[in-house]
Amino acid sequence: MSTGTAATTDPLELLRQYTVEKKTIEFLDKEGNLTTDLLQAATVRFGEDASFARDTPTRYSRSNSDDQYTLSALLYFFDHRDQPFYEYMKASNTLGLQTVSFNDRAGLLDYITGKSDKAGAGAGTDSGKHTGGEGDGGGSRTDELAATAAASATGAGGAGGETGARADSANEVARNVMRRERTLVSTSTALSSNKSFAHVSELLKELFPSKSAAGAKDKGAVGGAGSAAKPGGDAAGRRKSSHRKRRDPIIVVPAATTAMLNMYNIKALLQNHEYIESRVFLEKGGQKPREEFVERMMSSTGQNIRFRVVDSVQDFGEADWNSLVCVFTQGAGWQFKNWIWKSPEEVFQHCLGL
Repeated sequence: MSTGTAATTDPLELLRQYTVEKKTIEFLDKEGNLTTDLLQAATVRFGEDASFARDTPTRYSRSNSDDQYTLSALLYFFDHRDQPFYEYMKASNTLGLQTVSFNDRAGLLDYITGKSDKAGAGAGTDSGKHTGGEGDGGGSRTDELAATAAASATGAGGAGGETGARADSANEVARNVMRRERTLVSTSTALSSNKSFAHVSELLKELFPSKSAAGAKDKGAVGGAGSAAKPGGDAAGRRKSSHRKRRDPIIVVPAATTAMLNMYNIKALLQNHEYIESRVFLEKGGQKPREEFVERMMSSTGQNIRFRVVDSVQDFGEADWNSLVCVFTQGAGWQFKNWIWKSPEEVFQHCLGL
């Protein structure tokens, strides 16, 4: 609504006139008192010519839209025309003001300052026509995307930047995309969830029942041991633990399939006291074991000792070399190629040999 001669006066033309002639535009609050804060103003007064409500729509329309820029939007834009577009857009959105789109900045600035007589492609003649109100509804995000696309195409980022054919094309593509966009997940909704993962533990129990039973059994064993402790029990536990940690002694045999003893028949010989030629296993299509384990009772202690049998020292570490106790060899020097001991004499100084 306007007062005085406002019914026949165009606020856009008055803004242009007062800007070109550098006349003072006054802001009045709800009480009719002068204020310098546009946000506190209820009325914009152009001297003795006319006064308008702060958010009166003008005939300058947003590009590709029927929304008309309000008087407050044009005033805020002109006061911040030298501010980078993204900062200006963020500030105007924060203050709840309509934002002048990136695509309209140059043309609007030229018109207000008198450099151009063209009041925008969508400008009409009826200053009272208003179909879009503030018109901001999703426009700010469109403008932001348009500004980014145009800035990358033309290098423009501030007021008065060039808007060539490439910028217009980028803006149009961005606007078409944003018009069809529907927000399904935002940063806020992605971080909030009402889902519960309590069923995961039950699912794991169903998938691995043996592990669950073993865990319960171990807990029961610990509880029983604690409630019925016997003299010497701790010492026995330490001996068992030490026994579990002790590495199996290692025996190395030749890797050749033509050797009298190799991975095919060594277990039958050492554990069952039976010699079977390796060709018997080969004729049956048997696969050569990567390693074998042989148990023998030691006559000196009466304990069963498990021996690990391999035919390669390729992956041996220091602990493996220290555990090596016996070597079966054909006598060829190449058998000791990757050994830390380079000759049969040196080998048999550290372990037994056959």
